[in-house]
Amino acid sequence: MQTEDIARYLAGHPEFFDQHPHLLTDIRVSHPFDGRAVSIAERQILNLREKYKLLETKLAELIKFGEENDAIAEKMHHLSRALMTVRELPTLLQVLKLNLHEDFGIPHVALRIWHGSASLAEFAAVSEAVKNWSAQTSQPHCGTVPMDEMADWFAGASLLRSFAAVPLQAEHSMGVLVLASEDAQRFYPQMGTLYLQRLGELLAAALQRLLP
Repeated sequence: MQTEDIARYLAGHPEFFDQHPHLLTDIRVSHPFDGRAVSIAERQILNLREKYKLLETKLAELIKFGEENDAIAEKMHHLSRALMTVRELPTLLQVLKLNLHEDFGIPHVALRIWHGSASLAEFAAVSEAVKNWSAQTSQPHCGTVPMDEMADWFAGASLLRSFAAVPLQAEHSMGVLVLASEDAQRFYPQMGTLYLQRLGELLAAALQRLLP
């Protein structure tokens, strides 16, 4: 008889240990940690304890992630209300940067818009390559800048280690928002981009309302 046969038999006959309860204490198996022999019942208790510890750790992680998401959602709500109340473009830009700095702790923000003629840095000329990237990209890009030109929008760009480029699209492509940090892990390629995408949608809608 092979070990697989024994395992199948016991799985198919759960009443076996009811009929032979002494085996639960008579049969000795190895302890999973120190190698000493213990009963099947004790080994089962140890296994259950380990599973409980794993579940407890997983639950703690889920609670932590939930609290972090709640905090981010609250900040996004605050930003949404602020963007909805502004009536002029310069005020919108101030509110955006203030919220990103103070609420989200993002140290560097650059915005480029290519529909308008205001004498603001945000309307500085950009290449067709940047416009094409924004028009053809549906998701924020994190990690390095997708185009070197975007890094040039920041003073002291050589010190920046991570970026998030968010295309701004409403009825058409209208700009790009780039966030940057000296922390290489602030924006990393595998990070979730749901809130960055929502930020881009909010900003695009606000700009569409205020731009000529």
